[in-house]
Amino acid sequence: MKKMSIMLAVTLIFSMVLAPLASAQPVLRAGNDSVPSEADGWVWVGTAEELDYINRNQANYLDRNIRLTGDIDMTGYDWVPIADEATVFSGIFDGRGHRIEGLTIDGGALQYVGFFGRVSGTIRNLGLSAQVNGGSYAGGLVGHLIGGSIINSYSEGTVTGGNTGYGGLSAAGGLAGAANGDSTILRSSSSAAVKSGDASNQFAGGLVASQGTGSINDSYATGTVAYTGGDHYFYGGGLAGHLIYGTIANSYSSTAIMQSGSISYSTIGGFIGIISNASINSSYFDKVASTQASGVGFVGNLGQPHLTGLTTDEMKAASNYGGWDFANTWAVHTGVNGGYPYLRPDILTTDLPRSVKDDPYSIAIDAFDGSRGGLAWSASGLPDGLSLTVYGTIEGSPTVSGEFPVTVTATDAGHNTVSAVLTLYVDEPAPDIDGLAISPGRANGSMSATAVPGDPGHTFAYLLEKDAGMRPLVGDALPGEAVLYSLGTDILDPVPGQYLQVFELDGQQRIQAWSSIQVEAAHIRNTIPVMGVTLDQTELTFSAGGASQKLTAVLTPVNATNPAISWISSDPAVAEVDQSGEVTPIAEGTAVVTVTTADGGYTATAAVTVQSAPAATGTVIGAVYGTGNTPLAGATISTGGVTGVTYSSGDFALTNVAAGLHTLTVTAAGYGSYATTVNVLAGETADVGRIDMRAAYSPEPESPSYSWVPTPTPIPAPDPRMIVTINGKQVRVTAKKEQEHDGRTVLRLIPDSDLVRSWTAGGEDIVIDIDNEDPVVKVDLPAEALQVLLAAKPSAAIRIGVNGASYSVPLHVLSDLPNRATVTVVIARMTDSASRELDEELTRQGYDMLARPTSFELYSDGNIKIEAEGTYLERTFSMNGAAEPDHSTVVWVDGAGKPRFVPSVFEGETATFYDAYNGVFTAVRSNRTFEDIQGHWAQSDIERLTNKLILNGSANGTFDPNRTVTRAEFVAMLVRALGLAEKPQLTSYSDVWPNEVWYAGAIGAASAAGLIEGYADGSFRPDARVTREQVAVMLARAARYAGELPPKDASTLDSFSDHAQVSDWAKGATADLLAAGMIEGVEKAAFAPQTLATRAQSTVFLNRMLLYLNFMN
Repeated sequence: MKKMSIMLAVTLIFSMVLAPLASAQPVLRAGNDSVPSEADGWVWVGTAEELDYINRNQANYLDRNIRLTGDIDMTGYDWVPIADEATVFSGIFDGRGHRIEGLTIDGGALQYVGFFGRVSGTIRNLGLSAQVNGGSYAGGLVGHLIGGSIINSYSEGTVTGGNTGYGGLSAAGGLAGAANGDSTILRSSSSAAVKSGDASNQFAGGLVASQGTGSINDSYATGTVAYTGGDHYFYGGGLAGHLIYGTIANSYSSTAIMQSGSISYSTIGGFIGIISNASINSSYFDKVASTQASGVGFVGNLGQPHLTGLTTDEMKAASNYGGWDFANTWAVHTGVNGGYPYLRPDILTTDLPRSVKDDPYSIAIDAFDGSRGGLAWSASGLPDGLSLTVYGTIEGSPTVSGEFPVTVTATDAGHNTVSAVLTLYVDEPAPDIDGLAISPGRANGSMSATAVPGDPGHTFAYLLEKDAGMRPLVGDALPGEAVLYSLGTDILDPVPGQYLQVFELDGQQRIQAWSSIQVEAAHIRNTIPVMGVTLDQTELTFSAGGASQKLTAVLTPVNATNPAISWISSDPAVAEVDQSGEVTPIAEGTAVVTVTTADGGYTATAAVTVQSAPAATGTVIGAVYGTGNTPLAGATISTGGVTGVTYSSGDFALTNVAAGLHTLTVTAAGYGSYATTVNVLAGETADVGRIDMRAAYSPEPESPSYSWVPTPTPIPAPDPRMIVTINGKQVRVTAKKEQEHDGRTVLRLIPDSDLVRSWTAGGEDIVIDIDNEDPVVKVDLPAEALQVLLAAKPSAAIRIGVNGASYSVPLHVLSDLPNRATVTVVIARMTDSASRELDEELTRQGYDMLARPTSFELYSDGNIKIEAEGTYLERTFSMNGAAEPDHSTVVWVDGAGKPRFVPSVFEGETATFYDAYNGVFTAVRSNRTFEDIQGHWAQSDIERLTNKLILNGSANGTFDPNRTVTRAEFVAMLVRALGLAEKPQLTSYSDVWPNEVWYAGAIGAASAAGLIEGYADGSFRPDARVTREQVAVMLARAARYAGELPPKDASTLDSFSDHAQVSDWAKGATADLLAAGMIEGVEKAAFAPQTLATRAQSTVFLNRMLLYLNFMN
């Protein structure tokens, strides 16, 4: 094949750059949106989800300025290069010294492939690790840099050009595929492994495949360059494959250039493959590493390569780089970059956000790390209360206000440093106004304020607003709508519920102090007299011993200043009245209740009539059947002195039966008699159900005989009761047999009121043991008797045990039920088929089921569920074998078979667990772990809580133990650890949207339980990172919600060297947890209260809390 001319090569590559080939449009995948925030002209990106959102919505961000707030791992995300053949990115992408890693970019049919496709804007301060494949122009950062800039950036990984075949072009560069249009590459590098694609014309360079008009300065390449062969043309160089019309200065290459396969024609240089109409100044290449004796493969028209080849050892000596700035730009260290020169660090942060005295403050200093080995930080000049971590974050709570010049210093892996002086302003919140008091004013409807001025020259102003307002800072300007005010004068037209904000001002009307007080009616002068009084009822009729009724007094006018009244009964022996107007009947007779106003002595009366108590009776119903399952008409029914007969349908109804326990008898011709016990309640109907009569015995007639004929023994009526053990004693209790819709048999026990009332004697708790094999057992308890039991034993619980399971119900949970209600406690085993289905579903999710699923239910009147919100009910069941506590837990299972952790402990083959909710429970075992926690100091705690369904891994299958935790993440872990049901509709924060964010349910549950608080602006800030002292406050609230946490004196914190840095609002909680053994310090006996909590630390905190509460073992 004939050698291609230089001008032809030049024409080919840049004609293809300027006139891109047609290609298929990329198809962007769908996903859950995580829209990045915007402020101060920047789009702020801190998570993989936010960066992915930009990638999936490129059209909206092509001209925007984008800034990273942290390192981002894009493992598992599909990436489409930003800007394709028809578009260009023209904004600024500022990495702020952060790194993006884990990217895999498959260009497919695209022409420009890289993190960006085409860029005319600026990429700066960015590190990228990616696997890039495909495209006519492929680069780690950008396929084509056209008139744009790359500054303080680097790339790692691999870059492989696309296979465009015969007649096509493949240009692959570690940083950029092609750069022209007066582009700039400054202080940048690449260590990527570069390989050209299979094409007729191949260009490859360690930094850039082809550099046109523009410049490369203070940059280098240290990776590898390889070409595919294939009998094609190849142009390759350690730094660039092709240089035309451009300049390169103060740059070097130590790239290894490798060949695989045959090649028709090539120009290869240790630095540049081919140069034309361009210049190279003060640049160097490693002639040993590159295996190239010449730095330039071919020099065309007017090329001026001022280029030097050095041995590897010579390349590692700063003295061999003539004219280079090793004081400010370059550095050499044997432990960095393989000993080759690298770029010095650069502090990027120029301004510090203002802080407020005594408020938590945290800001990370951004910097470019040319060594790529991490920076160590130090600082001087910080105000008391703030410190700089070795990772470059200023954090803490400043204890003094003022202006502070702070010198921060970063030291890279080669011990080279860079410093910057940054000014930190610490503002001071305006203090409360000394002695501020509000009292009624002189005019009706007015109020006035008095105070002690902090300086004789100070003046005052006020605002009346609907909310309390935000505390201003000392020196803030007075709001324009504020009204200047002289102390002691009237403030007109205040309304109760409004907030009076008072400002104390200096001579320049700058705020020096501030207070906000909610206006109450007592603050406003209002002397409206009482003109009369009436009652809402003038006559009341009662039955002796009946329920009380309330009278309501209505004053005229209703807004009278003094609404005080008193009540009296003319005959307290007939009816009493308390000072709230509640009238209670005592005995038969009449009385008059009088109300009197304190202002003016006005009165109103109501006539009270108390009648004798009506007889307490009820109704008894049922049905009687004879032989052949036939309704029996005409049978005689008798109970409580009332007698009746059955209708043709066999039904009967006896009315006006005296309340109490009675024997009900049934007789009918040709049948033996039947007897049972019925409990009749006043005003209610007792259903004895179906009664089956037995035919009477009729002997066959015989011949007369003088021998003795015995009288047949009558068959006793069946006893509808069964024996159960209550507090160790055997007791007969009414029992019924029923059947569930799925075929399970049901035993229903009905202890009567007298039996329940008898439990007031004896020990504290009531223990009912039932020996029965029915899969479903229900116990009906009368609420009116339970109220009597609660009054006698307010701390007692009823424990029901059957079939190896038990259910303990504290009586106080039932305190709000009406007297006539019936409380039902249910313990039910699942059917065999349902149990197998759940076992299969749990196995599919990776769990071994250890116990037969059991349903525990608590409801009133047959269908009204009772949820013991805020109370943990103790339950137990037996398992198939002994459990491993570290790998096992009891779970509540929803209708779809999804398990939720339930606080539980194991002893032998018995599980004891605590939960507030009804539902199906079982026990499961799992053996889950993560690769990145092996050997970690918190490995055992992480594995334990993961196997208890409290912790989850990250999207990439790791745990990330050292990653800091957001407020939303910690609340979700805390809610799961307490076994709380999620409540997305109970969240009221402005930035937490129910049904739209994954953490809404957890935040709603935590808010309802009193575990968390939001900010004054109504937000929760779910994505904010949580500090160790914030974790302590939430843990203390959780421990008190679920059990007890005795308060301790804050002086116990003195054992921490940084106890003074613990915020006042966190001291009590932190001291309580320390005394309970739930928290410990970190290095050097410090607690580090403002340090951000990591996932591992949060796990250990939760583990200790669960052990303290006996919620696991």
